[in-house]
Amino acid sequence: MRKIAFLCVFFILLSGLLPVYSQESDGYVVESSSSSEITFSSDSLSDSPYGRPVYPENDGKKHYLSALAGTVIFAGGLFTYNKFILRSGWTKVTVDYARHFYEHEQKWDHDWYWTNFVLHPYQGAMAYMSGRSNNLNKIESFGLALLEDFTWEYFCETNAPSKNDLVYSSIGAFPVGEMLYRLSLEAGEINSLLGYLVNPERMVSELFTKQRPRGTVGNIYDFSLAVNAGAAWSTFGLELKTTADNQNEVFPVIGTVTLDVVYNDPFGHDSNDPYSQFHLMATGGAGKGSGDGFDSTDEKIFHDVEIISDGMLFARSPDFGENRDTTVGLVMEYDFIWNNLVQLSSLAPGFAFKQRSRHDSFDIEWESHLAGIVLGTTEYGTMYRGNLSDKVEGNREYDYTIGGEAVLRWKIKSLKGASLGLDIHGYAMYEFEDQVQEFTDTGWDLIGLGTLNAEVPLSKVVRMGVKNVTYFKKAFYQGRDGFDTYQLSDYASVYAKFQLK
Repeated sequence: MRKIAFLCVFFILLSGLLPVYSQESDGYVVESSSSSEITFSSDSLSDSPYGRPVYPENDGKKHYLSALAGTVIFAGGLFTYNKFILRSGWTKVTVDYARHFYEHEQKWDHDWYWTNFVLHPYQGAMAYMSGRSNNLNKIESFGLALLEDFTWEYFCETNAPSKNDLVYSSIGAFPVGEMLYRLSLEAGEINSLLGYLVNPERMVSELFTKQRPRGTVGNIYDFSLAVNAGAAWSTFGLELKTTADNQNEVFPVIGTVTLDVVYNDPFGHDSNDPYSQFHLMATGGAGKGSGDGFDSTDEKIFHDVEIISDGMLFARSPDFGENRDTTVGLVMEYDFIWNNLVQLSSLAPGFAFKQRSRHDSFDIEWESHLAGIVLGTTEYGTMYRGNLSDKVEGNREYDYTIGGEAVLRWKIKSLKGASLGLDIHGYAMYEFEDQVQEFTDTGWDLIGLGTLNAEVPLSKVVRMGVKNVTYFKKAFYQGRDGFDTYQLSDYASVYAKFQLK
């Protein structure tokens, strides 16, 4: 039931953003940056050549106390809710426990997957957005997220300080917080309540400072809503068993909703301002279960929550000739996939090359990213799938990883709106020694996720398409002979897409 409740909340949050970008915005001519330095100042947004300045009445002064107050109010409210409403045992912190915080040993925790890799980055993002809403620059706002994260882990929980939370609530706070902060400005132009929905910290900052946050609007390059309906199948097996022993599953009906936001044109982007260009895709879905699964809910209901994003930290637009728009620079990847078959997350900074070639009747777009995973996760196969499971009581069903991530996207689209696209994400993940659980071992996971789609326009707004998503994973576990696993899953669907911008 907990998964069903969170899926409902996720759908509500998605639908709340729909009106934000349904209006056309004017185009703006941009100029290339002349400096090669990455910009972290509080003026970087309002001085950006992209979009137009908003809320000029903001005096630009940094309000540190207001930023701290917003952070404390949110974190304090969260702690109070868990302590007095949910009566969670981990909230029973004593003065003596807090005084000896330096003695607390850090550990890898076993929390619910959604909590660790979505809610914790969001918690850190709230502190980050509190800083940004009070004119703090990105480094200062990141420092505020670090402070909130450290305080929460060492002084607000009786649980051991979580190593993974210390990463995802701080490093993860930056991409999540910066994207939401910028989108809240766009949303606030349509309706102030929508701006508060995307960035609740604005309510505190505007109450204390009597002014709205700085930034620019008119930056939404592409915004769409897609409604998918389809079916999926999967096969999972162990090396020590024959293919006849594989766990084969069919999910006969699956429906998903996907919001896709592109902030500023990815091609020909030139900026020192981190996240002045990003791509955010959020999916929520549900369907009929296969009859097998990790628990009784998974057996009956298919659930799917995905967040795939990348943001340019630093970008240059070299000249590769006429009719070519090119972006090269540093990128940050934040991915999260959680459904009946897959648990995968990654935080990965790296390099990106993007290029669009313009022709008389069509454009060709392609991009390639190569990143190093600071911390990621993937499901430990035999802890997650039902019939072949050797689950151990108290073990989490996923492992923490480091490694590499590669992204390759290619798309051809006609000027009339028809398109054909391919998106491939590849992960090489190492399950390292420090996080190993009982009856598990270190090892490598080679993962490929490919999406092929084609669509045609029915009108200026409505498009129809077909999509196929294939997931393949091969896991090599060191020290567990015969327990290497493989998995192949496929989801085919048709979709209606509403091109809102």
